[in-house]
Amino acid sequence: MILPDIDAQTQIYGVMGWPIGHTASPAMHNAAYAALGMNARYLVFAVAPGLEGDAVRGLRALGARGVNVTVPHKQAVIPHLDELRGAAAALGAVNVIAREGNRLIGHNTDAAGFLRALDEADMAPAGAEALMLGAGGAARAVLYALRLGGASAVHIANRTREKAEALAAAFSSPECPVMPAPQEQDAFCAVARRVKIIVNTTSLGMKAGDPLPMPPELIEPRHSVVDIVYNPWETPLLEAARRAGARSSNGYGMLLHQAAEAFRIWTGREAPLEPMRAAGERFIRGE
Repeated sequence: MILPDIDAQTQIYGVMGWPIGHTASPAMHNAAYAALGMNARYLVFAVAPGLEGDAVRGLRALGARGVNVTVPHKQAVIPHLDELRGAAAALGAVNVIAREGNRLIGHNTDAAGFLRALDEADMAPAGAEALMLGAGGAARAVLYALRLGGASAVHIANRTREKAEALAAAFSSPECPVMPAPQEQDAFCAVARRVKIIVNTTSLGMKAGDPLPMPPELIEPRHSVVDIVYNPWETPLLEAARRAGARSSNGYGMLLHQAAEAFRIWTGREAPLEPMRAAGERFIRGE
């Protein structure tokens, strides 16, 4: 990867979050700039909770072209922006800030990235019933994407039923009913066996020894199983899906495609997907 020397014309992009050392985004975006011969750099900004307003003002003053926003700042940055567009307004969460003149605009590319990853994995949700595991921050974008992609219904399984009920109430529609999954074992098993798509939106699987987010014996060959975790590359849930003969996909496709959409918003150019894909994979695998 060869990038031009930094000079007064170098455009600055980056990602802000806390903690942030694990991110694959610099590898992907800098590979894109190199592939297209762009005079740009993508940097990492470790911004502690409570300092997101200072960070946004700094980006504005320094002329940064755009940044990604990750946990815990996706909601906290909103008061410091000039406008929210599209999915960011619908979700109340921002993962991309783009400069337009002197204005900073909030976008959300997580849902679009998830949908494109599903399409790429031949798991398009149109007409399919889905089971979503978890009701946290990541679940909102996944649920929005499933509804946007034409899912026929979504069941939310979460330890705290009140969270699942609140999320269902916010997103349910006549075209795509959203409801908490039953907590009684037999009823939950019936739902799990009826759906086509299973999506884990929790962090279970990131650490060795984590329990599976659902009983693996419920996974059948007809299922499409997605885990938004991408490190490790194959979580225990995806291993169980593979052993069951089900189609499976980790969260790297979502990461890649949300990054590609951010690149397009910032630059007005289509992202070079393959260099980005390869660079991100090398980073995640430690190569």
